[in-house]
Formats: sequence, C-alpha cells, structure tokens
Amino acid sequence: MSTTPTAEKPLAGLKVVEMSTMITCALAAMMLRAQGAEVVKVEPVLMGDPMRYVGSQKNGQSALFHNCNRGKRSLAIDLKHENGVEAVKRLAGEADIMLNNYRPGVMDALGVGADVVRGVNPRLVNISVTGFGTIGPMASRPAYDHVIQGISGLTGMQGGDYEGDADYDFIKMLICDKVTAYTVAQAATAALVARASTGEGQHIDISMLHACLAFMWPDGMMSHTLHDDDVIDMPPMSESYQVLNTKDGSIACTALSDAHWDAILKLIQREDLKDDARFATLPGRMMHLPHIMKVLKAGVAELSFAEVMSAFEAADIPSAPCENRHTVSHNEQVQAIGALETYVTENMGKLTAPTPPVLFGGSATSLAEASPGHGQHSRAIMAELGFAADTVEEMAQKGALLCA
Repeated sequence: MSTTPTAEKPLAGLKVVEMSTMITCALAAMMLRAQGAEVVKVEPVLMGDPMRYVGSQKNGQSALFHNCNRGKRSLAIDLKHENGVEAVKRLAGEADIMLNNYRPGVMDALGVGADVVRGVNPRLVNISVTGFGTIGPMASRPAYDHVIQGISGLTGMQGGDYEGDADYDFIKMLICDKVTAYTVAQAATAALVARASTGEGQHIDISMLHACLAFMWPDGMMSHTLHDDDVIDMPPMSESYQVLNTKDGSIACTALSDAHWDAILKLIQREDLKDDARFATLPGRMMHLPHIMKVLKAGVAELSFAEVMSAFEAADIPSAPCENRHTVSHNEQVQAIGALETYVTENMGKLTAPTPPVLFGGSATSLAEASPGHGQHSRAIMAELGFAADTVEEMAQKGALLCA
C-alpha cells in the first residue's frame, strides 16, 4: 500500500479509523479509501457491523456491506475491555481521521470520546455523525435512513405535497445515509486542509437530518425559500419529473428552452399550442406544468421509442432511456465511461461494483478490492499497535477479540 500521495491517490499515507455500523460512516470511509487512505474498521466482537447480514449475501457477507467497505481492514474488539479502549486510543494516536456514528454520549461512556482521542492526538480530525444532532428533543433517539426521509420532508415530496396533503412515500433507496456520507467525506478533507495551515485537527459534528435538509433544499424547498407577499409561486421542478412512456420504451427528458418546446410540439403534432399564451415563455410553462406533462405523455404514447429519442437528439433535448436494475450495467454509455468493474474476490466470488467516480488528473482508477471478513485483520492490527502476542491470545480466548 503506497504511502506517497499521487494525482490519482491524493490521500495515500493518511490513516482513517472508522467506528460505526451501517451505511453513513462506512461509505464515507470507503470514499477516502478509494482516494488512497488506509482504513481500519473497528467492529463489535459478537456480530460485527449488522450491515454484513442485510440483503443479498454470500458466505455470510452481504453485497451491501461489500459496497460500503471495500479495501478496509477489520478489527473486531470489545470496547468494554480495558485493552479494547487502549487499542482505540493507540489507533487514534496514529490516525488522521476518525469517524463514528454512535448516539450522543456513547463514545464518552466507552472512554473514547472526542476529548480523549484528541487528547491523545491533537492533529486528529474526529467526526461524529448522529441522526438528529446533539441537542433538541430527539437528539438521543436512534435513526435510520427512512426515519430521516420522514422527518426531513422527503416522504412528502415523493407523495406530491406541493398542492396540499401528501400521500407520504419513500425514495426506494438509501438516500439520507449516502448524502450524509458525502458530507462527511467533504468535511474530513476540508478539515485536513485547515490542519495543513494550523497544525491542529478538530472535532466535527454532522447530523443526517441537517445534511439531508441541506441536500434537498435548493430545489425541493424553493417554493418555501421566499416569504414576501409579492413572491410569484411556481411548482417545484420535480413536478416536471415524469417519465414519458412510448409504445416500446420509456424516456426521461427535460425541455426548458423555447427551441426544445417547439421541437416537442412538432414531434407530437400539437403545434397549435405555440399560439397558446400560457405556454409562450418558460415561466408560463413552469406555471402550467401539470397540463403540459399531460399533453406530452399523451403525444409520445403513440410514438415509438426510436422516433422520440431520434427527435430529442436532433433537437439537443436533454434525454436518456430509462434503465432498471437489470439493464443499467448494459447501457453503452455506462460501459463507455467505465463506471462499473467486475472482478473476483476469494470470499464473495465474482461481483460488480462502481469504480471511483472522480477522475483525478483525468485518469480512471479502480477499487477492485475485497471487503474484510469480520475480525479478519484483528491479530495483525493488534501486533502493529504494540500488543504482545500472549495478550492478544488471552483477549481472543476471553471473547474480547475476534481473530478470524
């Protein structure tokens, strides 16, 4: 493992300690790993990260876990054992970044809170991720992605709450977890830039609720951003996000310019609408999105997929075919940019996963690495931290350390 930063691996030589379960910190740490950092994942002894057992799996390890933990090493240790706490302190002493997603007060209760680990290493960037924040009536409550989707308003948006009461619904994927993960990774690298000038690390608090609100606000809440009486209210952009179903395929598109509008009217043989004052300008079309989408959907339903895509391409209308879980990996554009890679690991066999999406220096990189088994690297990590072999063996026999 290289410790010298390069254009493609700018974080090489940095050490990350991840103390978390489930998605957010795990994914953030893997992003840092993809950019060259070394990551040690600290897990409980009994079952490890519960994410190991969620969804499709092989040999007791899930695809979800793999997708958030490639390239890491696993230390499975009991933090209620004195050597467990000592091991974490030693890890902190060598680390550049430390991540955890325990509820407020838990890390302090375990003896490895922010003051302790930053006391050991003042240069440490220590990031704590919570569901609801560290203050307020819900601060101590547990949270998962769908819970934050609910409180943040995302479920209302999916149910069409613009015109009144919503039939609440979820985005059918983990969105808040992953948005927070990207926020964590950005905050970590920003803090490293600050450290380069000040010589000091810092403690950072990030809540899933706050990260999700900030993520959805620019467009999702634009109708609740302006408050004066003279505001002209318009439907959110999401009202135009409706799939166009042709006779033999589905298309996603956005037509904003007058030229795009004219081309679509020609395609669906509704050029009579050019003379309708309601649709003469972009603001006018935005005001009447529901009616426009009804007209468009009826028009393309009589046409073939090839006809519509050809017309959209000719008019330079932003558009793409609607893929699904079974077809997206076969899309020629997905393949052209090398967005996915298929490789083989000893434990999980043949698998497909995304390549890192950031092309540093314009060069594609790979993260075709295995995800760690539960406690796979415990013995090696404890030795690196200076624990004697007999101490490690005693901890393993007492169930305070899992050495897979």
